[in-house]
Amino acid sequence: MASNRKPFSVGEIKCTAISDGTFSYPADWFFSNVPKEQLEDSLRDHDLPLNQIVSPYTCLIVKTGKHNVLIDTGADGLAPTTGDLLQNLKAEGITPEEITTVILTHAHPDHIGGVLDTNSKPAFPYARYIMSRTEWHFWTSHPDLRSTGMDNHVKDLLVTCARKSLPPLTGCVELLDGEKEVVPGVHAIPAPGHTPGHIAVMVSSANAQLLHIADAVLHPMHLEYPAWRNVFDLSEEDAATTRQRLLDRAAADHTNVLAYHFPFPSLGQVVKRGNAWRWEPLPFDPLPPRTG
Repeated sequence: MASNRKPFSVGEIKCTAISDGTFSYPADWFFSNVPKEQLEDSLRDHDLPLNQIVSPYTCLIVKTGKHNVLIDTGADGLAPTTGDLLQNLKAEGITPEEITTVILTHAHPDHIGGVLDTNSKPAFPYARYIMSRTEWHFWTSHPDLRSTGMDNHVKDLLVTCARKSLPPLTGCVELLDGEKEVVPGVHAIPAPGHTPGHIAVMVSSANAQLLHIADAVLHPMHLEYPAWRNVFDLSEEDAATTRQRLLDRAAADHTNVLAYHFPFPSLGQVVKRGNAWRWEPLPFDPLPPRTG
């Protein structure tokens, strides 16, 4: 199987992790409150480059039998290294017309960049688009990003992308309040902090579960060092609370996890380690339910 697609199972539900590409971020964007020397020592310990974080963008297809659910749409042409979602869907034998539901975990450009086609029409023409009502209203009004650590150029990029991408979805978007079953076996879970209406997604079938944590955690090192922050979180306090809740839940339940920006295919388990956690990539084909 190509390294940009990874099929797996959650009980009776068939899923595929699909890469939209990667993007390189300055390391201090991902770890913004860490002294430079300490950060470089930790990056060396993990055999990672000192000046950049190469971050995957991993979308997810969930096939329930009746529904083909796409979670997030990648970044489209944000960079030459992004925008691979449609060609990888095609390689998987899935056309845009076959997608019945698109769940948008939040409205950052690397998650909504692929919602429109070249004519500024919904790229998945027969799908309903799902987003938190809080998220939609934040980005379609006058989003205030002053509490983030992003520079003005990045803030402008986010606002411009939202203003371009969201209004054309008005006729096909369904706005959620609180936790809700989107289709049988797929639940949206409020996970605020990274953005006001950021959501996680739980996929459940039989005794198996997959918790898609989206951008609640951006890098495996954030599990090891819970106090480390990134420049993108709108509310550091809410983001920290959400991370603790989701990671503790995943660790306690031995739940399989997908994290959008973790090394592709972005699938693993979270193991509690003192006041922190550890990321353990999963074996594949299939993903069996885990027991205590």
